[in-house]
Amino acid sequence: MDPALIARNDVFPASRALALGMSRTELRRLLREGRVVRLHRGWYSSRQPEDDIDQHLLRVEALLTEYAGHAVATNASALLRLGLPTYRPDLARVHLVLTDPALHRHRKPDLVVHPFVPVPEGLEPTRRGTVHPAVAMAACGLPDPRAFLVAADAGLGRGLVSREQLARAVDGLGRRRGVAGVRAVLDWCDPRHESPGESLTAYVLRMAGFALEPQFGVPGTEHWTPGGQGYRADFRIAGTRVLVEFDGRVKYTDQRSVWDEKVREDRIRSLGYEVIRLTWADLRDPVSVRAKVIAALRRAGA
Repeated sequence: MDPALIARNDVFPASRALALGMSRTELRRLLREGRVVRLHRGWYSSRQPEDDIDQHLLRVEALLTEYAGHAVATNASALLRLGLPTYRPDLARVHLVLTDPALHRHRKPDLVVHPFVPVPEGLEPTRRGTVHPAVAMAACGLPDPRAFLVAADAGLGRGLVSREQLARAVDGLGRRRGVAGVRAVLDWCDPRHESPGESLTAYVLRMAGFALEPQFGVPGTEHWTPGGQGYRADFRIAGTRVLVEFDGRVKYTDQRSVWDEKVREDRIRSLGYEVIRLTWADLRDPVSVRAKVIAALRRAGA
């Protein structure tokens, strides 16, 4: 029996396979051959996952089907299902939240089912089987506020949430452990941060005490760009001639891109600006980042 014929959204329960005539011996053989993949106890995928995120999403699909409307995805499971970026998600565990107050929370090695919690008006679960995006973002920030910022910046930029919805979702956390950290960074959410790297760069710089101007248009560069739009820097340290760029390396796909970026930076420096480039490794060392900015501020002042 072809497992794809009995799968729905690429997942199926063993009970359905057995009811349609597949034997347990055949199911074990398909598992050994890699034609099906075990997702959760009693649940399988009819295809090989593309990566860890894809496997997590397949497991979410299976468990949402198993809970049949009595639970929806939350935390990183909801964000991934909505196509939003996350920060260090725990892909080994699916997070669901109960929609029925009569049911009880529980935990398994690959599943956390949170208890029913009333949500603020207007932040009800979506039709896609997830909590409201703002609710998922707020919940993700409890262990680490950076997870909240990464998702909230993207959500604001795509128009999936508003600042007012984010504020209500954070208020809805009540006095849960970690909520103070989320509240502390709520005003830092900014749709001008165009990638998780920029969101985390802004977090590190603001934690170090620097005020920022995201997506700063560099004056005097208009004649170097088509249409006279000028160059834009990821950040300017507010009121100074120090610019900060997050360098994720992804954009440098060929030697031409590297050369164009060097020319761009040389032109900006020729106008009297200091340019700091930060990488993922730099963001793991906030003390070093702060020292680099202070040194650049001194050079700019000199």
